[in-house]
Amino acid sequence: FKAKKNFSGVVVEFQDTPGIYSISEGNEGEKVTKRALLDEEVAGVVLIADATSLERSLYIALQILEAGIQIILALNFVEDGEKKGITINYKKLARLLGVPVISFNPLTKKGIPKLIKAVLEIERKPKRIFKIKYDDHLEKGIAELIPQIKKIRLPKRFAVLRILEKDQSFYRYLKNKQAVKKVENGLKKYHPQLAKDISVARYGTASFIAGKVTQIVSLKKRKKWEEKLDKILLDKIGGPAVMGISLFIAFGILLYFGNLIQTFLLNWVGDLPIISNGAESSLLLVVLAQGLKGLAAGVAIALPYVFLFYLLLSLLEDIGILSRFIVNAQRFLRKLGLPGESFIPLALGLGCTAPAVRSTRVLVSKKEQFYTASFFAFIPCSSRIAIIMGIVGFYGSWQLSLAVFATLLILGLIWALGMKKITRLKNRPLLIELPPYRKPLIKNVLNKSWLRMKSFVYVVIPLLVLGGIAYGILDLIGFTAVTVKYCSVITDWLGLPAGAIIPLAFGFLQKDLTGAMLLSVFGSSGVLALTSLQIYTFGVAATVGIPCIIAWGMLTKEFGFKKAFVLTLATIIYGFLFAGLIWRMIAFF
Repeated sequence: FKAKKNFSGVVVEFQDTPGIYSISEGNEGEKVTKRALLDEEVAGVVLIADATSLERSLYIALQILEAGIQIILALNFVEDGEKKGITINYKKLARLLGVPVISFNPLTKKGIPKLIKAVLEIERKPKRIFKIKYDDHLEKGIAELIPQIKKIRLPKRFAVLRILEKDQSFYRYLKNKQAVKKVENGLKKYHPQLAKDISVARYGTASFIAGKVTQIVSLKKRKKWEEKLDKILLDKIGGPAVMGISLFIAFGILLYFGNLIQTFLLNWVGDLPIISNGAESSLLLVVLAQGLKGLAAGVAIALPYVFLFYLLLSLLEDIGILSRFIVNAQRFLRKLGLPGESFIPLALGLGCTAPAVRSTRVLVSKKEQFYTASFFAFIPCSSRIAIIMGIVGFYGSWQLSLAVFATLLILGLIWALGMKKITRLKNRPLLIELPPYRKPLIKNVLNKSWLRMKSFVYVVIPLLVLGGIAYGILDLIGFTAVTVKYCSVITDWLGLPAGAIIPLAFGFLQKDLTGAMLLSVFGSSGVLALTSLQIYTFGVAATVGIPCIIAWGMLTKEFGFKKAFVLTLATIIYGFLFAGLIWRMIAFF
């Protein structure tokens, strides 16, 4: 993410990178940050450090300083640290590191002017390379390798440290790779633990500096309510129970208020003359009417639930409860053979599948990434939640929409049993920060909800118009009739009217088109004429599988065309197969 800001005539370009604690090769986030630091000419780095756990942030600060890159250490969560009895001597920390240290709070804007001033002055500050004094055997190994480093923009000592820490990707910055490798291999015979020893020494230095500038005051108070709440939320039994109840309440809020807003919007849309009167006098008006109908129906069905979902998500995130839910969910995911870090992309999948697929890069191997990505077929994104709520819940009942969610869970578990035997991944622990509980700022919650909603406004709404126009044109030329005829075997299997294939097909282009196309094909009265079982079956068929062509494109980019195509096709067939089987079982009994 890049952005430019003009400060009184001085234009500064900022580049945001993933939140990490080192520039090693542990995951994709570290690789991205390292490339941004080493491949580009940067004036400096604003390093956001956690004041409640300073030594963790100091490790990467030392690495960046060893690379000869200037930093501004911006201390966040200072007030939280003080509540815990942690105070930091900023002036002493600045002297030890030789860099500006600024306390700030992004929510209250405290310290922001000082931070901006430091950013504008960073290029005028003399560059300082922070040198950690390693043990004698480490310094000997560093000294032997430094003469082999030729023609490199980065400090030679930093280059040697990256090589000794087994950073294989760093060799691309070197001119004489073979000579360096020869010396490195010679050092391994006498110093096999160099990489580990360097890391331990750097952590020790970070801990030593943090200890010098941090004062911890014992708070002689009884246990805080936050600790008592954590005992419940992180308990192996109480945590999942509270999470289940909370999700059920969120489900009720989405359904109740979403239905109210949807009813209002649908009634308002029904009063629009160009939609209610049909406009059959000309081809242009018919196509225009379909476009407006698609837009109106799509917005009425999707917008209330998408907006409310993001509002609830931002609220839980700002309060600090969401990360506790992640811990509880991770315990369950481990039983499915998913690595701990997989919950991060899966949680993102509740918003939008496309960026969630990209976020699987936080996992170590491609095997883990692909296995995790396969579960996006059963993680309902905000658009699919809108289908479950706006179609199944609104035209059926809350029990039916809850049944669709339960079906997604069951189908995901069946999928996991098969995939677990194929992949046989090793479980790894999840390391996650638990933020303190905070009173949410309404402005902050609304801003985050809007940022997450922007794609719906700028991307989906135009697609709703184009989808409606496309359906109008295809219907006029008879293409939809041919499609319905030749795809009747699918709708027969699903127990749905033949025309239901149109919204299912349009749904693969963009899931938000599903509800709009369903109303375009059948109208409100036609949808109401569907039986409860048909609405449920449609909900399952429309939600199981890789959700849309954008998500498929992201899968192709990450894993290649063949894997993306096979996974997408397999999950769609899987969803249709089980939807039809469930329809037949319920119909039979």
